[in-house]
Amino acid sequence: MPSDQDPTPEQISQVKTSILQRLEKEPPAEPFHPNDLKRITDSDLWITKLLQVYDFDVEKCITRLWDNLAWRKSFGVYDITEANLNQEFLNDGSIFVHNKDKDGKPLLILTIKKHSKSRNQEDLLRILVFWIERLQRESNLDKITIFMDMTGAGLSNLDLGFIKSIIGVFETKYPYVPNYILVHDLPFLLDAAFKLVKTFLPPEALKILKVTTKKDIDQYVDKDNCLKIWGGNDDYVYKFA
Repeated sequence: MPSDQDPTPEQISQVKTSILQRLEKEPPAEPFHPNDLKRITDSDLWITKLLQVYDFDVEKCITRLWDNLAWRKSFGVYDITEANLNQEFLNDGSIFVHNKDKDGKPLLILTIKKHSKSRNQEDLLRILVFWIERLQRESNLDKITIFMDMTGAGLSNLDLGFIKSIIGVFETKYPYVPNYILVHDLPFLLDAAFKLVKTFLPPEALKILKVTTKKDIDQYVDKDNCLKIWGGNDDYVYKFA
């Protein structure tokens, strides 16, 4: 779990200096995006979040930040727009954002019953990153609650490879982002498969993983922020906007 303490100015400076010196000595074949470099030179926030989540391990932070910069460039994080996303997946509510948890953190909702192994995983991950980046810009790198809506899902919807990819995105690219991971209305038939999913999760994720039902969802999301199918009062129907 990220620490509530702030890193020292010296720790932040060490990370910045190391990254910038390496850029001079070993410039990557594909230059990092200038927006990301600006996030390092003009602000301490990104580095602070990373140092907190890595328990102020400066060397680990430097390594992970460099890897993150390379991934963001190769994945084309800044090139993703609603126009170049898979329009079917964007508009069918497979992945969307709506309402907040009890801590005031946005709910990033994954509707598992809409998924199947035949769906293009890369297209879905681009939509996931699109929403994460949008929320991060709006909230100044605040946390997000990942809401895995299992309502009506069956074995044909559970794609372990895709779930591992989602876990990987948060664990290695946005480790400071998750507030909770809520798995809602898990069908009995998927219980064994879900136990396997838990083995993929790092210890930090297991601490914030909560399995909820209609009876207890309001421990994490109040009734007015819960959709009616989750046992709440909100009759919202997703439409991309």
